[in-house]
Amino acid sequence: MDNKVSVVVTCFNHEKYIEQCLDSIYNQTYKNIELLVINDGSTDESHNIIRKVIAKSPFARTEYRSQINSGICVTRNSAFNWIEGSFLLFVDSDNYLESTYIDKLMQAAFQTNADILYGNLFDPDSKRMFMESKPFVLDDYLVGNYIDNCSLLRVAGIGKARYDLELNRKKLVDYDFMLNLIVNESANPYYVSEANVNYRVLESSISNRRDEHFYFEVYFYIMKKYLKLMPENVYRGAQANVFLLEGRLSELLEHLSKVTDYVHDLESVRLDLTEKLKQETAQISSLTQEKQLLEAEIGELSKHNIEIQQKNQFLQQENQLILASKSYQIGNAIIRPLKFVGQIVKHPRLIRTYLGKAKRKVQGTLSVSTSLKGRVLRLARSVQRKKNNYQDPKRVLVYVIYEGQAHLQEYKIIFLKALAELSDKVLIVVNGSLPEEDIKTLKNYGEVQLRDNSGYDTAAFRYGIQYLGEEQLRKFDELLLVNDTNVGPVSDLKAAFDKMATRKLDFWGISYGDPQPDFTQYNPYHYIPEHLQSYFLVIERSLLQNNSFYDYWAKLEDTDSRNKAIGKHETVFTKYFADKGFIHGSLASTNEDSAMYIHPLTMVKDGVPLVKYTAFANYDNDKFAWQGLLRETEVPALLTYLENETSYPMQVIYDIMDEVKNKKVKEHILIIDGVENAIPQCTRYRVLNKAEQLRSLGHEVWVVNRSGFQMGYAEHASHIIIYRCAYSNELSELCRLAKKYNKTVLFDIDDLVIDTKYTNQLSYTQSLSRDEKLKYDAGVNSYGQMMCLCDGIITSTGTMQKELKNYKDLVLLNRNLASAELIAASDKAIEEIKQDSALVKIGYFSGSITHNENFELIKPALIKLLKAYPNVELHLVGYLDLPDELSLFKAQIKQHDYVEWHELPRLIRQVDINLAPLVNSIFNQAKSEIKWIEAALVKVPTIASNIGSFNETIINDVNGILATDDSWFEALESLILSSEKRISIANNAYSAVVNQHSTYKHIDQFSTFLENKED
Repeated sequence: MDNKVSVVVTCFNHEKYIEQCLDSIYNQTYKNIELLVINDGSTDESHNIIRKVIAKSPFARTEYRSQINSGICVTRNSAFNWIEGSFLLFVDSDNYLESTYIDKLMQAAFQTNADILYGNLFDPDSKRMFMESKPFVLDDYLVGNYIDNCSLLRVAGIGKARYDLELNRKKLVDYDFMLNLIVNESANPYYVSEANVNYRVLESSISNRRDEHFYFEVYFYIMKKYLKLMPENVYRGAQANVFLLEGRLSELLEHLSKVTDYVHDLESVRLDLTEKLKQETAQISSLTQEKQLLEAEIGELSKHNIEIQQKNQFLQQENQLILASKSYQIGNAIIRPLKFVGQIVKHPRLIRTYLGKAKRKVQGTLSVSTSLKGRVLRLARSVQRKKNNYQDPKRVLVYVIYEGQAHLQEYKIIFLKALAELSDKVLIVVNGSLPEEDIKTLKNYGEVQLRDNSGYDTAAFRYGIQYLGEEQLRKFDELLLVNDTNVGPVSDLKAAFDKMATRKLDFWGISYGDPQPDFTQYNPYHYIPEHLQSYFLVIERSLLQNNSFYDYWAKLEDTDSRNKAIGKHETVFTKYFADKGFIHGSLASTNEDSAMYIHPLTMVKDGVPLVKYTAFANYDNDKFAWQGLLRETEVPALLTYLENETSYPMQVIYDIMDEVKNKKVKEHILIIDGVENAIPQCTRYRVLNKAEQLRSLGHEVWVVNRSGFQMGYAEHASHIIIYRCAYSNELSELCRLAKKYNKTVLFDIDDLVIDTKYTNQLSYTQSLSRDEKLKYDAGVNSYGQMMCLCDGIITSTGTMQKELKNYKDLVLLNRNLASAELIAASDKAIEEIKQDSALVKIGYFSGSITHNENFELIKPALIKLLKAYPNVELHLVGYLDLPDELSLFKAQIKQHDYVEWHELPRLIRQVDINLAPLVNSIFNQAKSEIKWIEAALVKVPTIASNIGSFNETIINDVNGILATDDSWFEALESLILSSEKRISIANNAYSAVVNQHSTYKHIDQFSTFLENKED
């Protein structure tokens, strides 16, 4: 293909611009171009202009097609079968290119492996930047498009991607196509900041129309394609866009409000004038001319009034379109039209009171909070709801207790007593056991049932419901499901029930939990919908009499972990029954920002008669900081309020405060992985294998990806290990808190990418452009900045340790180790694969051979060996380009695709000699001995460069061979000629790795430091 660029110009009724567009392509400084122009059924003079201008084309391959109007998706898809170039560029005929545009994009393509090269959009009419793009970040891109269709595409990266015909003649076709390339074809985007497209903003353009309901319907259609592939990313993008939609709706309603006020003002003026007219007509009947003038004025005002009312009606219709569109349903229905539209039309400002609730509604991902079926069922439920007894209900209480202390805490008995006074029957379900004295106390309030401590309170509620039985429960008007995490009542509990009775619901609770991504991984909706929190639920007769209620509990099984209990029940119950038409509500009027836990005093003042036990644990601002929150604690003020404004016994509160402040929590070691498996070898050896080593020594270890890190993971950590994370404010705050609370933070690094004095020596960095070098250096400096905030460093080799001591006094050696899984896979490979005695196979396991200085080091020796020994085969592993000098030996060279790590032992086992060459540089001296470890485990001897960690771990001619730059031929020849030597070295290497370099109970400087620190 010879780096040819296939330029495809699409035209529809752009007679004013098509000639300038084509001339700009002819004038490109990059000349290796083929051109296809497609006229998509233009009805103006575009066809004649194209035919004239196309004759001037300087390109050898230039074609023009004219077709009936088919739409942009059909048109562009047809071009994929025409192109012959290595790169593709779509150009809209109303735009034109700077003369160096393609040249700049191609230069970036040569310097990077990018598949999508994109720039900025410049408006030539206003002489201003229409859209200044930015470097690609997936989460940013899911919020809004900043990659124009006039981007250079590497044809090899397009794969099977095509324009979605469902979007033909709609918005966002380019956004959908680019996202398809990035997500499904793994295309790599790259921002070329100096490249600009001259982009005209035309009134007739689809992209310029402000029809939000249409835009968002298309946007969410696109997002839904990727929901299962990357739900959390889609959630964040959809959430951000729905908030934008909310903002637009707010603007629209504000405008509607102003227009409505104007209409009312005009109506008032009209009435005044009419009254004045009547008076003057009665008094001065002779002034006919003045009367006519006044009537004419009234007529004009009435006409204006009608126009305003029509505009008002249009805005109301637009409002309804937004509210009723699928996109708004997907965004979880900001406003319930049937309930609020009449009020909005009469009093538009009232919508402000609903926007807080709107935010809570839109935070679901792409699922509808209440299904269409649910809305239909609501009509039927309303009939059943009329039979509910809200005034004097007969109540049954299921109260769940789990006690972690020696005796039942008094606050639980106080709350149970208050609930029992409102209930006709009480069942107390105890998870686990209690002293006989406590059981006797509980029996004063109701029947007590003990069960195994399993399934959390969810399973206990299920047990209670099934114990009482459907037949008995149907005799009651209300079922109360309450657990023992509530402290209170701090105000009149009956008043709370009376207040909720006026709302005539099917079920209710104290507070809602916010929508969010499904952190449990068990929610059947694949996200966390808005839900009533399960610590306090009241089920009314209309739901209690319904078979679906009992079916729900019968099918609810296996809640034996906190995440299962939350994911299968607490975050499901509300939506499950809402979808069946039942309506719900909460006592708390404020539910945002986890108010029950973060703002307990605010909630009590709002009429909530209880405080969550865990809210007391947020007794100072640092407790919020450990949750990643910047909040002021309300607990001290809450204690004052409870003492001065309530009759609740304060000694009980003081006991709770002592408990939460002195609670013993098992410590753990936290490892934060900054690589996140983007380089699988790094994550395996520096994160997962380290965790395996520490666990074998008896430590509790938590591992979390940097992107998934939350401050709470570190609050009870004794040690925090940050592996290859760039500086951030969050991690800086983590280091501050850790120092304050005497937690050791160690920075783990296995390459010298912490200072540009090292990375400047790399041939890779020397080939970067100025801007690329600045970005690369910023990343290196960010690693270094983060490292310097930590208390010490963990590293993998002696050379690394020596260099890093220039930055920190505490540098601990923790070599890369073989995991139990790798050892098992290697033993299996030894057993299953027998080496071929007739051939001697040499293996080079690497990345790209092109410009690979390490391979260049041994290439002369390999050529000499292949000439001298026909029975020698060279096995090259990876997607490699064979150097020209080796093309004469193709019969002796075997190439293998890159394989995942768990398949690697089988591949290494198939060779007889493993090569590990390194050019002698400070950077390479710091590299670890992983290649030797992986070959040793399958009993394959390694010849390695006599530098760095190889020199530290290999005993020459015993468990490996160390070669100088000029001794590679002799070293290889010695193993080729002696199978006994190969076997001896391989067996010694295997024993060395299994006994000294495996994770199981491995003792080193790092593990010793942990033991001493704990002592």
